[in-house]
Formats: sequence, structure tokens, C-alpha cells
Amino acid sequence: MTPGNDAGRRPSRLSRRRLLASIGGVGAVGMASGLGTGAYLSDRETFPGNAFGAGEVELVVDTAISDGTFAVDVSGIGRGPDKRASDSFNVEVRTNPARVWLAAKCPTVNDDLSDALEVDVRVDGSSITGGFRSFATVAAELVDGERIDTGCLDPESPIEVEVFAELPVDAPDSLSGQNTSLSFRLYAEQCRHVSEADAAGSNPFADRVCEESENECLACDDEFGKAEFGDSPVAVGDTLSLIELPAGADGHEIAITAVETKDEGGNAETVGVEFTLQDADGNPRPDMCKVEIKGGQETESYEIDPASPETGKIVFAPLKPDKDKRHGISNIVVFVCSDSGDGDDPDEDETVDCVVCDDENASLATLDVRYRGDDEPSVTVVSTKGGTGGTLFEGTVADGDVFTLDGSDVTRSGNNGNGNGGGQTDRLGPEVEIRVEGGATTPIHVSCSELLAVGMRFGPDDEFEIAGGTTTDERPICGTEAN
Repeated sequence: MTPGNDAGRRPSRLSRRRLLASIGGVGAVGMASGLGTGAYLSDRETFPGNAFGAGEVELVVDTAISDGTFAVDVSGIGRGPDKRASDSFNVEVRTNPARVWLAAKCPTVNDDLSDALEVDVRVDGSSITGGFRSFATVAAELVDGERIDTGCLDPESPIEVEVFAELPVDAPDSLSGQNTSLSFRLYAEQCRHVSEADAAGSNPFADRVCEESENECLACDDEFGKAEFGDSPVAVGDTLSLIELPAGADGHEIAITAVETKDEGGNAETVGVEFTLQDADGNPRPDMCKVEIKGGQETESYEIDPASPETGKIVFAPLKPDKDKRHGISNIVVFVCSDSGDGDDPDEDETVDCVVCDDENASLATLDVRYRGDDEPSVTVVSTKGGTGGTLFEGTVADGDVFTLDGSDVTRSGNNGNGNGGGQTDRLGPEVEIRVEGGATTPIHVSCSELLAVGMRFGPDDEFEIAGGTTTDERPICGTEAN
């Protein structure tokens, strides 16, 4: 990536950490490590079938609710086992028992330091890397995800993850001054409704492989979308929806993982951000090859090489004419490779026509709802009318959280169900009610006899937004612009 003038300035609690290591007798060798963006706080029930169910999982790192960003400090590395460096951190979940996967990103190709440096990753004292292995080998082998809990992690029962690093005594002097990076991702999924026999199918990293050409970008000229920044500064954890997206890419957004702001005369502005490009389900994709940051009347361009869904560092708005201060960010445009599809799986590159949910032309299997409020209410969603019942979601939500309503949780009585009373189907409808504890009840008609589209908002303050949905024939519902 092309560095900006502020490349070395980073606030605390970032998603990427540069871990400097001093090598005795060789000189300074740097290793970057960290748990990068990608703690997908999902409440998926049956991932293989894209059926998302009710429930909530909070991922906690070292007692703080996390989006997967925390530091691993292995400074002080020296030659041989007696100069080994290590650090540890605790991972836990709250609210519901959950399965947790740890995965690594593909290592940089032809990186001498990654090949020479040896690391060992241990979970509760047991190595998941088979002891000390080449840094590059460890990254390649963990890229498809490693389950780190044992039969579901109970809330507030932490897992200890330790990272050890050492440089072999015969490491070449040519490594002096070099640096490398290894970033991990976490995925947490609630255990409810998913048996251990089916749990492996929930690993979102499965079948990922590292190849030299994985992130090769032949041409970087496809504009993917734009994120508009408002007048207020953004914060770590905020998401900004992309506009001007290509067909079939509804719901993409950027998730902010680090921020730099300026304050002039009491007017705070965002001047730099680090972020991840992700789809409507929070999965990092597609790979970006360039971002353009507009501030004032100027634009600053940053290349991302190799292409990645993460910027990997803070990218800044242009400097003002006096070269002493920066403009506030007006918007960010992201670019993808000309040969890049929306995801890692070639099968996902094919555009799937969306369905207009209107005039009873479709039946909904799932509905994704995003909360857009300032508080953190306790919410319960139930199916109502038409002889239906069943709790579809129950939990506490915060701004930006998405919960999914699943038709498999709807119970139906009478001949419309699968029997005479208490029957179940796999479709939603005709109506759901969102009940806020101590607040209002919001009905939403979900039988497609009335228009329902991505982007529509409901509730006294429009705090509940339709973020997505699928029909019973596994097609997505359209957004408001498509109608």
C-alpha cells in the first residue's frame, strides 16, 4: 500500500499492530501480528443453508467487548529458544454459549522473514500449530480456520490464546531491518439449534487456500462503491453503507476499525480511517485494490497491494495547501480488480436476480433487521396473525446490530401448518411484531402482500431497518431503489 505522511501515527486499540522485535547480534527485525478485523458477531444457526436464526453473541477479548481488534506483543525476540518472546490474551463470549474459530490471512509471498521466523500458537496450553513452525507455514495452515473452543464456549469462561515467537540461531544476517505481518480473524457463532455433528459446516473459513495468485490484480479500475461521511466524526465500530454499488452487490458497507480526528475550534472532523469492506452479512469481501479519499476539493489515492478487503492501515484525507493540516473526509470510493468478483468463491461471482416482495409474489424464508438507535434496548420479535406464533429473536441490540428472523421458528396451527396445531413451516408471515421492553411495539407485514424492501425503516423513530432477506427459493429480496 502507498503510505501517507501520517503512516506511523496510530491511536490505541487498533486492529493492526506492529510488533517490533530486537534480534541480538543481527539488528532490528520487525514482526507484525494481531487479531485483525473479522470478528463476525453473527447469530447464524445453520450456515451451510444460509439460514440465520435468532440469538446474540458478544465476543470479548481481555474483558472488553471486541470487534476482533486487539494487540499481541512479542517484542524482545532474540536468537534461539532462550530469547523467545511471547504474549497471551483471553477470548470469551457473553449472552449465549458459542463456537469460536481462529483463522489467519494468507502470508505475503516470497517473504524471507516469514519463512525464517518461527511461531507457536497455543490454546489453553495446547499447541494448534504442532509446535514451532515457520511463520509462513503457520499462516497458510490456519487460513481455513481452527476451532478453539471445546464443545461450545460458555459465557464468561475465557479461552487463553498464547503466541510464542523466536528466531533460529542460524537465521541469516540479511533479515536485519525487515518486517513481516501475520493477522488473524475470529468468528463467533451461537450454539443454539446447531448440533456438534453439523458444527463444522458453520466454519466460514473452510476451504480457503493460499496461492501465489490469490490476490493478484491485473487491473484496478472498477469502481465498487462510495461511502459518504457526514458532519459528525466516525468511531471505531461504526459502519457506513456504500452507495452507487454495482448490480447484485446490495448491502455492502465499510466497517471502521481505527480513526484519526482533528479538532479545530471545537469542530471535530475525521481525517483518517482504517476500515474493512464487507457484505450485508458482515463477511469481509470483495478484495479492494485502491481507495480514494476526498477532502475539500482534493483526492488522495492509496493502492492496496496485495488486494485485500482491509486497508491494513489508516488512510488519510488530502493535506491542505499549507501542508500542515488535513481536510476532513468527505467521502471514500473503493475500487476492486477488474477481474474480481464479489467474494472468494467463483460460484458467488454470478449475479442472482433479486425478488420484489410485493403483491404476494413471494414467500420469505428469512429477514435481516438492523437496529439504528442510540440506546441498547432489550428486543423480542414474535410471529403474529394467521394462526402463527413463535419467538423469532430475543436479545439486547445496539446501533448497527443485525438480527435475523427465520421462518423455521414460526409455528402454525390449523390446516395452514404441517398438522392440526403446533405445526411448523419454513416461511415467515403474515406479520411479525418487534417488541421493545418498556417501549413501543412495531408490526411489520412479511407475507409480501405489501411492499417490503431492503432499506425500508420501521418503528417510532425509524430505528429498525430492513437489511436483507431471502425467499423460500433462496433468492434475495430487492432494495428500495430496485422498486
